[in-house]
Amino acid sequence: MDYVLYVADCETTGLDSHLHDIIEISLSRLSDGEKKTWWLKPLNPDHIDAVALRINGHKLDDLLHKTVEGKQKYLDPNKVIIDIENWIGNDGVPTEQRVLVGQNIGFDRERFEQLWIKCGSKDSLPFGRRTMDTMIWAFMMDYVQGTMADSYSLAGLIKRYGIKNTAAHTAAADVEATKELFLAQVAELKGKLGIK
Repeated sequence: MDYVLYVADCETTGLDSHLHDIIEISLSRLSDGEKKTWWLKPLNPDHIDAVALRINGHKLDDLLHKTVEGKQKYLDPNKVIIDIENWIGNDGVPTEQRVLVGQNIGFDRERFEQLWIKCGSKDSLPFGRRTMDTMIWAFMMDYVQGTMADSYSLAGLIKRYGIKNTAAHTAAADVEATKELFLAQVAELKGKLGIK
């Protein structure tokens, strides 16, 4: 069975997946190198956490459509998920053959599930149940080798592999850094296993 891997990242209005919303999604399809980023208007604007915006750099007035740029950039999530489903559908495989790859990917997967639920489209979530987590992978490899790092954050792991991320906490830049990290981890594991 062939699997199609998607490196994923999202930025949100806070940490509670039920209360807060995704405002930026980036996906990179490893099979053909295509990538795309979407910006979403929050569904629960009364629950935007200022700390989250300080970290990810999104501006409140833009999110609330109080600016021309905000109205043009942050789109209706109900329309965005349809665009995502259509773009992902170009891979030609069933949902269960799609694998989400990411740094602490459980965070992103939970937010994707909640977004589709909030939009009344729970059954059309285009990702299968399988995931690969660069953070867990790094922790496991260190554990097997008897070494442990102080941190398994994306910043710490990409530094370990000499990968740059010039726009951290933007979904597109984090996806690119995570993709490079994942490919470096795959190459490292192949080397340890003697696979060319």
